[in-house]
Amino acid sequence: MDRRTDLTRKRIFCIGTAKSGTHSIHSIFAGVARSAHEPENTELIRQIIDHHNRLVSDSELREFVKKRCIRLNLDVDSSQLNFFILTFLLEEFVEAFFILTIRDCYTWLDSFINFSLTYPSAEKWALLRDIRFGKRVDHFPPEEKVLNANGLYSLEGYLKYWTYHNEQAISKIPQNKLLIIRTDRISNSIEELARFTGYRLKDISSDQKHAFKNPQKFNILKKIDPDYLEEKIKKYCSNLMEQYFPEIKSMKDVL
Repeated sequence: MDRRTDLTRKRIFCIGTAKSGTHSIHSIFAGVARSAHEPENTELIRQIIDHHNRLVSDSELREFVKKRCIRLNLDVDSSQLNFFILTFLLEEFVEAFFILTIRDCYTWLDSFINFSLTYPSAEKWALLRDIRFGKRVDHFPPEEKVLNANGLYSLEGYLKYWTYHNEQAISKIPQNKLLIIRTDRISNSIEELARFTGYRLKDISSDQKHAFKNPQKFNILKKIDPDYLEEKIKKYCSNLMEQYFPEIKSMKDVL
């Protein structure tokens, strides 16, 4: 798809977490813009992991990000991986705008676990999960034995990352360059997306709003003591949940 030639075109990065609607954002713009979801993720993940392990310097990763974005020449780059290079995107593409898709921590955690148990992860993705959630520990709390038995991470690891990813994005990106959309409201945000990005409403798609749904549900969270789960949610996620999902008071409200 050729780039738009009018003056309203913007460079857009979607930086939501995995399972927050980044695939749907790509699909909405795919018919009118040069849009991609997690493009060339193998090399980008390798760079992210090497940077985390101090095998790649800040300047080297910045140069990689700059050259990659220029070469891909995308209007809309929608990817959870953009979070890990956010600092460099902000520095190198000061004209860019950002979309943060944010999903409530209950359905996000449920969806991520379902995805993890449905699709075996390649080594590079497994290493990235260790960075996000912390390496799996040998001794899980007894309340989390179902997570341990299924080869998953701790509640602390998942929930601290959910908060960190979203809070960092919100705090780092200038407010006038950031659009925050709740995952459950993507389907009702087409007009807002059109205004923010400069695309005509009639040109962007309203048909691909829930792309890449999980085909299986394992109900792992329902096998954890609800009081224990709510205690962890309150400890790690309460501020963002109260601000963006005030109507959700417990897992009973969403699952």
